[in-house]
Amino acid sequence: MDKSEVLDRVNRWLVLFANIGVLTGILFLAYELRQNTVATQMEAASNFQDSFSEIEFFISRNPEFAELLDAGRRGEELPDVSAMRLSVFYGNVLRTWQNAHLQYLAGTLDEGVWLGSRARLATVLEQDRGLVVHWQNNKDHFSPAYNEMISSLLKDSSATGD
Repeated sequence: MDKSEVLDRVNRWLVLFANIGVLTGILFLAYELRQNTVATQMEAASNFQDSFSEIEFFISRNPEFAELLDAGRRGEELPDVSAMRLSVFYGNVLRTWQNAHLQYLAGTLDEGVWLGSRARLATVLEQDRGLVVHWQNNKDHFSPAYNEMISSLLKDSSATGD
């Protein structure tokens, strides 16, 4: 075997090892990307749940506001200050759900988490007349995709006779 054959053979081995190294690097990168995606989804779900926990704690710790919310749910006429408080609250609730919807569409909120939350939103919309009226009066403050989803939930609710 002459010197060029030896160099050729060594070169082929080096290329093989280099290719194995590149493949290993790609596999490791894919694994890390998947881990990052899972971590991002977990953080998005946690933030979403924390937002609603704050809202629920606010309601449960504030009996006066709970009564106001109950009046809004029934669609009662409210004094201006009470109507303003409820409007701010409804806007916050709808923006929180919109944020979750946008995260779901972007793939950062797990589908299972979103579907459960979407079902909860459908129930809330069925039960809270004031929230529906607030959304109807403020649709232009929300994304078209979110408005389409809300419209679909309301349509489904009215079609089932709920």
